[in-house]
Amino acid sequence: MLDLTRVRILRELKLRGTVGAVAQALGYSPSAVSQQLAQLQREVGVPLVERAGRRLRLTEAGEVLAGHAEALLARAQQAEEETVAASGRVVGAVRVVGYQTALINLLAPVLPGLAERHPELTVEVIDEEFARVLQALVLQEVDIVITDEYSALPRPRRPELTAQHLITEPMRLALPRDHPAAAGDGPVRLADLAGDAWVTGHPGTNHAELLERACVDLAGYRPHIRHRTNDVHVMMALVGQASASCLFPDVGQAERFPGVVVRDLADAELRRHIVVWTRIGAEVRPSVRVVLEALRASAADLTGRFPSLTLMRPRGERDAGTGRERE
Repeated sequence: MLDLTRVRILRELKLRGTVGAVAQALGYSPSAVSQQLAQLQREVGVPLVERAGRRLRLTEAGEVLAGHAEALLARAQQAEEETVAASGRVVGAVRVVGYQTALINLLAPVLPGLAERHPELTVEVIDEEFARVLQALVLQEVDIVITDEYSALPRPRRPELTAQHLITEPMRLALPRDHPAAAGDGPVRLADLAGDAWVTGHPGTNHAELLERACVDLAGYRPHIRHRTNDVHVMMALVGQASASCLFPDVGQAERFPGVVVRDLADAELRRHIVVWTRIGAEVRPSVRVVLEALRASAADLTGRFPSLTLMRPRGERDAGTGRERE
């Protein structure tokens, strides 16, 4: 009988590449990782790893077993959770990574209800927006990822993951109240803001890349980025008090911050999608399923309160107005 802990170590070696990286990820010493791999080889009776210089690499047999590891580990976790769920309980920890406005407006409102309905469920929340967030999901470091995505900047799809678009929302201009372009109520051209100082997200975020792409493609100039932050409150403070301009999502309600006015873009309609990512098959776990259901309900509530937002129905769901299936 295979020891699933050792199978997981083999899988981690395939994904992370070195014994040291596996040890750091799992909280073991490198020698303990090597010992567990040696014991797994004895259990299956064939070599699973071999030396390649100073590193260990998987043999052909090791690659085969590592390929089965994902399904074995997922089924074991599913079996454990479904056994408990059969008694009416949902237990376990679900780690959710997301960016600030999504966590504030989409996830945080459902946490009290989840805690009340499922007291043995733990939802761990990580406010983060980084380039390797989807890799963390593949590596099972987290369970659900909420990202932003723009039509002009789609995130690459991965075969191990599934993505569901929950909401589409417009991006608008947040300007200082005394900005000349804020004098009227009409839309503002990006071309008229060529001399502005801008605030945007850190390099590597979609928000930062969207500003660069929009200014270059729509207005023919590279924006002068003076400030960088992923915190929406800092962002709006810099607009209202440091005379910076900003592209901002509608759900962020930039107009509620002191000294900030909001105007539509005249050049083009820029839209942001709120996307929820999980590993393929993750929704069979009761703990993950109830969190995803809560996020979908929260998205429906949010679009009901913000007329500018559009709720994205899952593929195959029928539209209440037309009776047609969503493409």
